[in-house]
Amino acid sequence: MNLIKNIQFQQLLNLTLLTLLAYSNNLLYPSLFTVLSLILFAIAFEAILNYLVDKKIFIPYSAAITAFGIILMLGWSRWYIPYILIALSLFQKKFLKIDGYHIFNPSNFALIAALLIFFPKAMPIIGQLGKDIITLYIVIILGVFILIRVNRWLISLSFFISFFILSYALFKNLDPYWQIDEFILKFYSTSFIVYIFFMLTDPRTTPNALKYQALFGFLVALCAVLLDFFTGEHLKNIFISLFFVSALCAVCSHPITNKKLYFLILAVTSIISILLVNQPSKYFIIN
Repeated sequence: MNLIKNIQFQQLLNLTLLTLLAYSNNLLYPSLFTVLSLILFAIAFEAILNYLVDKKIFIPYSAAITAFGIILMLGWSRWYIPYILIALSLFQKKFLKIDGYHIFNPSNFALIAALLIFFPKAMPIIGQLGKDIITLYIVIILGVFILIRVNRWLISLSFFISFFILSYALFKNLDPYWQIDEFILKFYSTSFIVYIFFMLTDPRTTPNALKYQALFGFLVALCAVLLDFFTGEHLKNIFISLFFVSALCAVCSHPITNKKLYFLILAVTSIISILLVNQPSKYFIIN
């Protein structure tokens, strides 16, 4: 396959560049050895899965993308945690499907699993890209380029606009201590930026039609803002929202050929989301 036309390969290059930017700012949490070992482990694990299940051999770029998502958005205090999370996220991608499409973004699933299974030994991480404005511009350019290529730009745009307007409408009028400057700083978060441009649009069950893409982005934003309003502004809320809305939209937008299985998935997703919402919020912070 021509690598220039391979969108996953281009996304992998973009994430590699972001990781190098984090290293250049001396802010990346894992060591270079850990980064390389996690990427190689992810590639090997998915390659073995593909061979055992489908009898196919190819380079699984998506596995490396999953590893980069964990590297950039998760902190951990035990060396084995990210390897287990990679294995779980790639396993669910292979087997937890609706009409042949995986439901959850593997990196998002890994973050949810980390909070559910390993908290507080594994938590979202903040600050690995720093607050340099040039870095922010580079991330936006790379992200927009990929979104246009995969024709999923409206999901991110809808989420961004909806999240901003809904947050302003709720917090500005109902919270006298809310400051828009502090709110805008949220968009400098490593996890938030990577989430908008590289995670939000990935689940294969996200809609193809533009109007439904806009609806998907709005629903994720609405869920995140409501969680922020009722439970406090926590970074984990955007991951919980994507996790829940991905399952909801996957079940609602596909023909119901196995009602029990589909609604079991939605019920389990809802229970996990509620458990995580009520979990204390702690983060790894890179200064």
